[in-house]
Amino acid sequence: MSAETTNVLKSMPVSRRLITGHDNNGKSKVLYDDAKGKSIVTPNGTTRIHNVWLTESVPADCSSKTSEDLTPNKPFGSPNDGSVCSVVTMVPGSKSPMHRTKTIDYGIVLEGVLELELDNGDKRILTAGDVIVQRGTMHAFRNPHSTNFAKFFCVVIASN
Repeated sequence: MSAETTNVLKSMPVSRRLITGHDNNGKSKVLYDDAKGKSIVTPNGTTRIHNVWLTESVPADCSSKTSEDLTPNKPFGSPNDGSVCSVVTMVPGSKSPMHRTKTIDYGIVLEGVLELELDNGDKRILTAGDVIVQRGTMHAFRNPHSTNFAKFFCVVIASN
């Protein structure tokens, strides 16, 4: 992909995130209302991954003692024992490598079109509003559109 495409991905606004938690009295409160987290553009310049929030364990510790945002300080990749919530944007015509993670992934297409390909050759088209549950299988995603970006939201949770 061109440097121009990479720059477009880098300059796109990231999603606003609203993270709730508890105060010292156990009452609900908003901890974060911002457009932060951690974003990268893949080395080939075709995909931006914006990690919105992560946890270090499953089940997650949601006590008032765990309100610190760990997301900016953790490397990208699959959670070892926790979860990661991400928004992924793919440029037109791009394809991810075939890969497998030791996770269960819940995804929903927000914009555009995605093609899911499995290692057995099966391919399925997903459009805005479609949901995928990825259960640790070899897969790749492709944005088959020639002009429109594709965006999906994904929660990745460590599994056996």
